[in-house]
Amino acid sequence: MRRAILVALGIGTIISSAAAIGIGTTMSVEPHPMSRGLYEVARTHQAARSAQRSAIEARYQAERAKCDALGGAKRDACLISAHAMRGRALLEAGAPYETPPS
Repeated sequence: MRRAILVALGIGTIISSAAAIGIGTTMSVEPHPMSRGLYEVARTHQAARSAQRSAIEARYQAERAKCDALGGAKRDACLISAHAMRGRALLEAGAPYETPPS
């Protein structure tokens, strides 16, 4: 009997807490139109990021091309180094766009 009461109380708690946090509800978010100035700023930022990524990708491809002349373990190490350089560059390029912690 005690076990049945405990199970019933537990299930009741779970159901009521799920209802309290709104499981099963849908939220409709209406898009806010951007002003012309904000749109231009966003487009400029996106173009700058795209140019940065293109430059990083070009350097990466150049480094990989240098690795083609090598063979064996040296080639593998060269490819790893080129890939690591690309990863670091992408992380450094993305740092200014991160949101500061609140």
